[in-house]
Amino acid sequence: MNLILIRACSNSCPYCFESAERQDGKQGQISMENVAAFAKWARSARLGYLSLLGGEPFLHPKLDAIVALLRQACPGTALRILTGGVFNKDILDRLPPQEVSLVFNVNEPRDYKNPKHYAKVINNIETALRKGFKVAVGFNVWRPDFDTGFMPELAHRLGLSHFSWTVANPIRGCVSKVVPSAQFDSLADRCFAMLQEGARLNSEAVLDCPVPLCFFKDSHLAWVRQYHPDTASGMGVCKPVLDVTPELEVLRCFALSKLTRLKLTDFQSEDAIEGWFLQHLDAQLLNGGCFSYCAECRHFIKGRCYGGCLACHQVDADPESLSKAVSLEVKMNEAVEAGKPDLALDYYEKANHWAKTDLAAFAAAVAATQTGQWDKAFRYGMAANTKAHDPNFMRTVGEFITHIVVPNLKPAAAETDEDVCTDFIFCPTNRDNDSRLAGN
Repeated sequence: MNLILIRACSNSCPYCFESAERQDGKQGQISMENVAAFAKWARSARLGYLSLLGGEPFLHPKLDAIVALLRQACPGTALRILTGGVFNKDILDRLPPQEVSLVFNVNEPRDYKNPKHYAKVINNIETALRKGFKVAVGFNVWRPDFDTGFMPELAHRLGLSHFSWTVANPIRGCVSKVVPSAQFDSLADRCFAMLQEGARLNSEAVLDCPVPLCFFKDSHLAWVRQYHPDTASGMGVCKPVLDVTPELEVLRCFALSKLTRLKLTDFQSEDAIEGWFLQHLDAQLLNGGCFSYCAECRHFIKGRCYGGCLACHQVDADPESLSKAVSLEVKMNEAVEAGKPDLALDYYEKANHWAKTDLAAFAAAVAATQTGQWDKAFRYGMAANTKAHDPNFMRTVGEFITHIVVPNLKPAAAETDEDVCTDFIFCPTNRDNDSRLAGN
């Protein structure tokens, strides 16, 4: 979870993630009253990790007081500050190095409008390191001709064991200066060259925002898994980021800031907010991916990949439709109660992976029993149990499987050699005009 302290910024990143907020005329900074309210919520929610960001968080005149308040109210919450690095280094003297870590987002020198800003960023990084702060550096790939050696060499020179990176994402509903997904083939080759340079310099690359599983060629991906496991493990699925505004409204992420916002205090935990976004926002946008072949990709269908940034998905979604959207389990339960279990099963089997919650899977299991499809009832019941977190619901599902489904199951047929699938699931690719789709 990220808490936005201030919208003003001293930097000029061409791909700015918060440009939608500025285009909508939102200004200002978080009040100490709202910081206290957030701290109270975070303590109650047992928030494990929090990033402070902006804009530029170092521009908030009470940054040190905010850190002190959060440290006192939420001693179990790890704190870090995400900064563009353009700030007065004297502010570092007012922050306790043992209480907060720093992550510097660094651009190539040519990408700063003020030529002096790059030197200031590097000077502030070196100052923070000398003062004993835990420091990390990150890099956003936003231009197709980026310098593949820039970030690995910078991390190596600073004595850092790793660096974070990502491909800058667009903002849905805004014009963004990023590399379009149609150019990912050539961009991926340059990113792979950057990772090779990182390995040569013994710097591990950590992927920040995920890229699709088909971003790298299969042969390159095998190498990435060996030398940069924290890049490989970050690919595919995009977990909600949760950006909290100065007004204590929660965004799914900056890229989707124009779609919907939630009131932080309407929820009791970070998991509850994530669950809302997954069910009401992600489930709709994931009816399609960034690429035409996503709909047939086994990785996309099984939920192993989001098919690229949600902001790029060619699926209609607006705040009004999101608020009125009927969840899959509600539609299914209405069909079951109307005596139409076949319709409920049809809803479930045509839904995407992310809409199939524990309640939807259980509704499918109930519908399957009503149509006499006991194998489906067993499998959907097991899916509901796997997805469930509530002990009472898990108990209900277990009793359903044990006392209703299992007694009606037929003995499993013996498996033959022909039943065993040995096909390797390749990532879709159009790099060499290969139209092979995953699983085919």
